[in-house]
Amino acid sequence: MKRLVLYSLLIILLTSATILCCARWKVWFVSPPEPAWTDDTIPFRFRTFADDSVNGFIRQNDVYVNTVSPDTLTFIVLGDVHNGIDSASWEHIWGRHGHIDFYAQVGDFIDRGYFYYYELLVKEICNTPFAALPSIVTPGNHEYTKGMIKRLPPQWTEDWWHNPQNGPERYEGTTYYVDFHNLRFIAIDTNGLQKLSDYTVVLTWLNKVIADAGDRFKIVIMHHPVYSGAYGRSNPGEFMAFRLVLNEADVVFSGHDHNYYRSLPYVGITSTTKQKLSKVSNRFDRICSGRQMYELCTLVADTLTVQTFLMNGGELYDEFRVVCSTDSNNVKTHQYIVAEPTMGEIVELPDKYVGKEKSFKVKVFHRRLAKRKEERKY
Repeated sequence: MKRLVLYSLLIILLTSATILCCARWKVWFVSPPEPAWTDDTIPFRFRTFADDSVNGFIRQNDVYVNTVSPDTLTFIVLGDVHNGIDSASWEHIWGRHGHIDFYAQVGDFIDRGYFYYYELLVKEICNTPFAALPSIVTPGNHEYTKGMIKRLPPQWTEDWWHNPQNGPERYEGTTYYVDFHNLRFIAIDTNGLQKLSDYTVVLTWLNKVIADAGDRFKIVIMHHPVYSGAYGRSNPGEFMAFRLVLNEADVVFSGHDHNYYRSLPYVGITSTTKQKLSKVSNRFDRICSGRQMYELCTLVADTLTVQTFLMNGGELYDEFRVVCSTDSNNVKTHQYIVAEPTMGEIVELPDKYVGKEKSFKVKVFHRRLAKRKEERKY
């Protein structure tokens, strides 16, 4: 009887794997026919905080200090890009804000894990002011090769971002942190978490890194969110492993869901033209879908200001501050102050769902959206 049960389970497992591979064959195993590779090397490398010399910073005891103003930092945080920001848009971001010290990106910078898309990203950014800026990035699922075992291609691990090597074992260069005068910036490679022991290793490291940050502000970027903002998507591994420790961070930026949502300290961001169906969850205090966005973060002394801008028009969509204060017992605490919105929420149905009003997903979307509009009067 036991043998029959085992054989049955094995047959079910093999059948499921076969169906999954057939359904995902082109995505996992087939290179795109067009466009093809155009070269085998890229004569450009993004700047990182592992370089010998970092523009705008000096390094003192493994702490990067802004050479213009030690207590001030201005930086951009980008969501999934998928090669969806052209050179003109990079220029527009720079022109709106005047001075930027560095930028961060939460993964899926490229659309597919093939050489062409890396080369395309270089063409999109290398002639803009961002090419000279240091970057803090972590890979997403589109940077990894597809298949039963996921790996980062050499374009990422060798030719591109030679990131700090202070992460946990087997995650050096993809999971790491960068220290500034009053900020610890932490990057977590969630797509590399492929078995239980991976979560254990990274969680142990993360607990220590956050605890050792002391009174610094703590910002985290990760590709897969703890709380998902897209319909039908969830990440139980990230939720169970990281929720408690990440509650100790000041801001946690994530991507993957191609939607914007804020439930502090968690902020989901998107910078791609590829839109997914919003979950329209009441867990989130502010949401947006159907728009490319980016974050402008300004840290001045004891105040961190996070502003969310629409990519195309440059309008301010959301804003909050994290203020560090000292109580009567000389203990520092961080308080959130959310600004009144300058516009109503933008929650649009993605193009792929237009005309599918009878589908269950779209019905749920419209029902939740109508309820949210009624409750929030926008």
